[in-house]
Amino acid sequence: MTAMTQRVLDVSALPQRTADNRALVWWGNLAMLAIEGTMFAMLFATYLYLRLVNVAWPPPSVPRPELLWPTINLAILAGSLIPAMVVDRAALRENLTAVRIGQTLCVVAAIVFLAIRVRVMADLGFKWSDHAYGSIVWSILGFHTFHVIAATGETALLLLYGFVRPVERKQLLDFRTTAIYWYFVVATWVPFYFVIFVMPWGHRK
Repeated sequence: MTAMTQRVLDVSALPQRTADNRALVWWGNLAMLAIEGTMFAMLFATYLYLRLVNVAWPPPSVPRPELLWPTINLAILAGSLIPAMVVDRAALRENLTAVRIGQTLCVVAAIVFLAIRVRVMADLGFKWSDHAYGSIVWSILGFHTFHVIAATGETALLLLYGFVRPVERKQLLDFRTTAIYWYFVVATWVPFYFVIFVMPWGHRK
């Protein structure tokens, strides 16, 4: 009888966790963004549909939107991409100091953004119950504001964790997925800024 040989592969030296796209959490985060992106796409499509079926869009009773503060807010949100990218890259390099700095700047930018968003919503000049235009605009602003609050809360909690607890590779992946979620929050607002605050100026003489 010939002896049977069995090949054995030693994988004990391989890392148990990873902070890149080999992790299931990474792909789960992307799947969540796809779902939420579909929701924002539906809001955008609803706005365009209502614009097509209404002769006056926005309605004559709606004042022209203020551009100064919404534009400042867009600049703040776009600028927050820089610390988010710092967090993303620093977490991949396991540079905890840079991660903390980037997270702090993201939280500060988000708080300023939300404070201005409250002012912008208060100055719209119409309620969600006034007409279809009010309903869709307030829905868009409400959903996006909720996402900013959620992203800010998650970023702040991770920042606090990074100061009070030892950070392992698992948490570094959490930092990266939070940064990617912040990219999503910024990207989804850009088209809505134009349809809510810029396009109404071209619809009226």
